[in-house]
Amino acid sequence: MSDMFLEIIELDDGQIALRRADSDDEPIMRISFSESVREQLEEECIDVAKVMLTAGIHMISDLNIKASKSEGRVGELDTDLDDSDSRPRVIH
Repeated sequence: MSDMFLEIIELDDGQIALRRADSDDEPIMRISFSESVREQLEEECIDVAKVMLTAGIHMISDLNIKASKSEGRVGELDTDLDDSDSRPRVIH
């Protein structure tokens, strides 16, 4: 399995995104803060996003390891999401 290098970038619309470093493809993950949160966090906004993205990377990695053990295969970062339902999921 080859190493995947990721980078955190700020998009033109102010979203903070994670993407493969060797590609200009669609970001793997995006984080968007409301204007009021951006004002409250000021410069810390990027640091908060880094923590959130890092947690997401770790969770995806853990899920892929579990899946690979149950399927008997080597796990890879799975970035395919099912977009069949366009409504946001409510998580609480």
